[in-house]
Amino acid sequence: MKETLRTLRWSTWLGWQIESNWADWRLFLLYLVVKPVCGAMMLVCMFYAAKYAIALTSRPVPVEFLPFLYISNACYGLVGTVMFGMSSVVLSDRESYRMLKAIYISPAVFQAYFVGRGLARALEGVAGGAITLAVGLMIPDIRNSLQTRWVDLAWLPVFLLLGGAMLWCCGMILASAVLNMSRSGSFLSEGVAGVIFFLSGVVFPLNVLPTWLQYVSQSLPTTYWLEGMRRAIAGPAPTGSPLADTPLSAYTNPQLALLLLITTIVLGVASQLFYRWSVKKAWRNGKLEETTGM
Repeated sequence: MKETLRTLRWSTWLGWQIESNWADWRLFLLYLVVKPVCGAMMLVCMFYAAKYAIALTSRPVPVEFLPFLYISNACYGLVGTVMFGMSSVVLSDRESYRMLKAIYISPAVFQAYFVGRGLARALEGVAGGAITLAVGLMIPDIRNSLQTRWVDLAWLPVFLLLGGAMLWCCGMILASAVLNMSRSGSFLSEGVAGVIFFLSGVVFPLNVLPTWLQYVSQSLPTTYWLEGMRRAIAGPAPTGSPLADTPLSAYTNPQLALLLLITTIVLGVASQLFYRWSVKKAWRNGKLEETTGM
């Protein structure tokens, strides 16, 4: 346990240094603000463009759709920074720094090293999400849904904790897979990101999808996590809204948390089995020190 905590501490510090020391702190702070806010504003502009186009046909767009996609996008930033940040550690340490094998044979706990590097990226994701939500307060249609009276302080920590465990499991699966791939394995993370973004109900409710895809979406823990985070931040969808008629609207917060917990446990067991198999295979085949680019 002592070695694990020490590895976790120093790998988190190392990850933060790598992520933040490429520029002056003022420029890095500007980067933290501009990157998530620009992505969120693009969705906001798309919403208003669609709202204007539909208004010409006398079919109003429910205003609650904008907070739905805005909050989802802010929370999804954590998915990208943690899950795909952990897999990028393998490629950067093996291909660029050529230190992955040295870390593996050192007294450091190899898996804790990945977790620590993921925590460093999580700090960036949390900062980006908080900044995005803060900027959303300047938009009236979003500000009405981000009032403090809607924030559920009882369930928000629960979903954050369960979500953190879920993201760690997903990150370990991707990192384990990349251990036995070339540097082109980065495309795996991008592909998985697109699938999760599409199926987890980030920018549209699940009932928009075909019925068979809705079942696939409900098998993903990210779907329950995003729904729980939206409720904990902005409250449930108003009665009569199309958002209140989705496959997840019938679940209470305890049920959502239970489903998230069950899927996370299954994912955790799978991630540990896959991690042990991948590390043994990578060590046996010399993948921990093999550089695969020019």
